[in-house]
This record gives sequence, C-alpha cells and structure tokens, in this order.
Amino acid sequence: MSLQVYLKNQKNKVKKLFIILLLVSISIFLILNKIGTINNHKSLTTKPINSSMTTTKSGKVNIKSNGRILFDKQPFFPFGFYHVSWESTAQERKLALRDIAAAGFNTIHASATNLDDYGEFLDEAERLGVYVISEQNIGLLNLINAFKHKPAVLGWSIVDDVDNGVLTPQEVLELYQQAKLADPNHITYISGYTDKIGEFGNYADVVAMQSYPIGSKDEDINVDDEISLIYDQISIARNAVSPKKAIYANLQVFDWGIQKPENPKFKEGTRTPTFEEVRNMTYQSILAGAKGIIYYTYHDEVWHLPSVKPELWKKMKSLVPEIKTLSPFLLEGELKIIDTGVEKVIAGTWTYENQSLIIAVNRSQKRQEVSVTIPGNFSQIKPQFDNDSDNLKLNDNYLSGFLKPLDVKIYQATK
Repeated sequence: MSLQVYLKNQKNKVKKLFIILLLVSISIFLILNKIGTINNHKSLTTKPINSSMTTTKSGKVNIKSNGRILFDKQPFFPFGFYHVSWESTAQERKLALRDIAAAGFNTIHASATNLDDYGEFLDEAERLGVYVISEQNIGLLNLINAFKHKPAVLGWSIVDDVDNGVLTPQEVLELYQQAKLADPNHITYISGYTDKIGEFGNYADVVAMQSYPIGSKDEDINVDDEISLIYDQISIARNAVSPKKAIYANLQVFDWGIQKPENPKFKEGTRTPTFEEVRNMTYQSILAGAKGIIYYTYHDEVWHLPSVKPELWKKMKSLVPEIKTLSPFLLEGELKIIDTGVEKVIAGTWTYENQSLIIAVNRSQKRQEVSVTIPGNFSQIKPQFDNDSDNLKLNDNYLSGFLKPLDVKIYQATK
C-alpha cells in the first residue's frame, strides 16, 4: 500500500469517528434536554404557585425612592403574618407556614431559634412562594451569614419594640450597619409603637408601626375612638421617616386579655377585633402610606389565631384577593389624599396608566354623611368589587351619600 493510499484511508477513518462522536453528542444532549423538560414540568405541576412571589433569580431586594419594595426588580407588596416561634418546634413552625401560604398570604415574620433546622424552613417557604423576615436569638450575624443565600429571604428583623427605651439610636445604628455589611441584598426591619419611632427611622430599610388599639384599655382612648387610631398611628411613622424608607403596618388580630395574668400587658374585659374592624384597619393603613402589612399575630406563646378565632382566620383569607387586585395601583400608582371635610372619613386616589383607584374609609363606629369632589376627569366610575353595596352616589366626580359604621368603599375610575 502506498503512503498516499494509507493517508487517505486514515483520513476517512477520522471522518467516520468524528461523525460517530457528533451523533453520540447530539443524542446525549437530546436525552438530557428531555429529562430537564420532564423535571421542569413536574415542578410546575407539583409546586403551589403564589402570584405575589416573583421568579427567583438573585433574591436581591431594593427600595425605590418612594418606599416601595422591589424583589429582583419586581414590585412587591408584603402581606402576611407574624409567627412568634420562640417556643414552637420546627414542625409546628412549618405547619403554620403551610397554612399561611395556603390562604394566599405572601410573607411571614418568623423566629429563628436553631441554625440546624431553620434552613429547611426557608427552603419550604421558597417552595410555597412565601417570603420570610427573620428575628433571632442565636446571634444576628450568625443568622445572616448562614442563610443570606436562601431565595425566600426578604430581610432581617434587627430590633423589635425599637422605641421601648432598651436600646439607644446609636446601638440600633450599629446593628443596622453590621447587618447591611454582612448582607447588602436584603432589607433590615425594625418595629415600634410610639411617636419616638422617628428617632430610629434612618437605621433600617423598613420601619413597621404597631397599631393594636382594640381593647387596649388605654385611659387616654375613648372606646368609640379606638378604631380611628390606625390611620393616625401609621401616619406618625410615615411622617417621621424619610420617604425613601418603606413603612409597614403591624395590625392587631389578637386579644389583649389572652396574655397571662402575670404579664404586664394583661388586661381584663378585652376582646379580639372583628373581621370588619380588621378590614377597616387594613385600608386605613394603606391610606396612611403603608407599603406592606404584617398582622400580629398568627401565633405566639398564648395565641393561635386559627384555634382561638377560627371564624376571623377564615374571613381574613378574603382579604388576599382584594389586595392582589389592588396591588398594581398600590405598587405603581401615587397616593393622593382627598380632603373629605369629615374627621372620621379618610379617602385617597392612586392613578395607574389610564385608571384610578379610589378608596374611602369610615374609621368610626357611627354612620357618616359624605359630600366630596373626587379630583380628576373620568368617563366612568364603578365599584371595584361586585359585592360592594352602593350607599354612595358618584355623579360627575361628586361623591355623596353616607358611609355605614366601619364602611370601606373602593371604586375604579377610568379616564
């Protein structure tokens, strides 16, 4: 065999080998792609989907200049519950998470007591489409460094009852700086309850204002005026804190009287808010500028909402579709307060694209007469929800009629 023939044969063998390897590679790629497609389909059909949960990417949380939360650049309105988990088992905390997720809420404020099991809780939250703000008794930096990579993390609760006199503003600032240095990608969160909260407002990304007036037995509060305090209390935080900070509302869904008698917070003759009061408080806080709502509480050492007040828990689930429907306005629109001329009636509008949302709230236990002009030129104004009774009349942007006790009216207006 000549050298030329030999080289030609070798060249043909190399070509055949290349073709075989190419075909094998293509086959492997197609098989792997098919497996990936099956797995993806399986995950989509087995994981509950929460429309308020954005697709997990970097898990980075930002706050816009108007105080709105962006999660992976997508607007997000946190709506959920506290779960005070200090004395709960890991399984009890996980069951509560599943119950909250099944109801459609998208946020839980939970207590981390053990690094060994808290990661599983965060993984379960991701699977269920719930974001988590975590408090802890295991060391703030220990918690952050262990779990800051978890996609379900919304942020870190660095101080509760921040304005109770235990910590100085300087001490809170140091905690804030430590947390942001360890994890610049998630929010820091503080919660308070007095008009001193503004002293701490620059030392967290989110400032939550507690408003628990029902049955508080405060000597300075007339029982008939308890419900009206929500708007005023949330406004204290909003007015005291930079607009670049997010304000959340912590709203009452517990009974002060459930506390143990030895607890200084214990009060006799108290009651739990009714659902009508909770709904009213919710919309009062939104009109006060809240960019998120976390109810207190689903659970603590002496309270378990679904067990103690099952009817209230059941009815609260109806708030989820309401907030989801209104979220585009609340997240993308700009709030403008309307002067109603009636002390106990508050109202405001949000404009988004060519539509406006109008909310009016009677923050009292008495019927209120209303006569007010709605700013803007609209071709149509109609109730946002079909089941909304119409004791108010809207003609040529003029709103008149009456609001029943605790009434909340929501309208959609088209330009």
